[in-house]
Amino acid sequence: MSLLERYPKTHRDAKKRLEAVLQRVPGLGPRQCEDFALAINNMADKAVDLNEIFQHILDRDTSEEELAELLIAFELTTEQIRGDSDTINGQFYELGDRLKELAKTSKR
Repeated sequence: MSLLERYPKTHRDAKKRLEAVLQRVPGLGPRQCEDFALAINNMADKAVDLNEIFQHILDRDTSEEELAELLIAFELTTEQIRGDSDTINGQFYELGDRLKELAKTSKR
């Protein structure tokens, strides 16, 4: 099996748990919770893969052919992360602000 065929490798299924956590955000609908949970889960999985690829790239015993495949795998993985980041698209700043406001009002 080539290195390229190994990725994507990590497949954790934390989507339902993430949805449950995101339901705590005021004003966030079920569809948004689902979309964000899927994006977070996918990006976290790809981050694990990216770190593994990074570690392999640093291995001095890697052949030129393996290095070529690792570089391509790195690029493909970052493209997948970018795709999921389009779902988030800066919206987590607003969600964070909502939660901070909720925390302030609940302390009063």
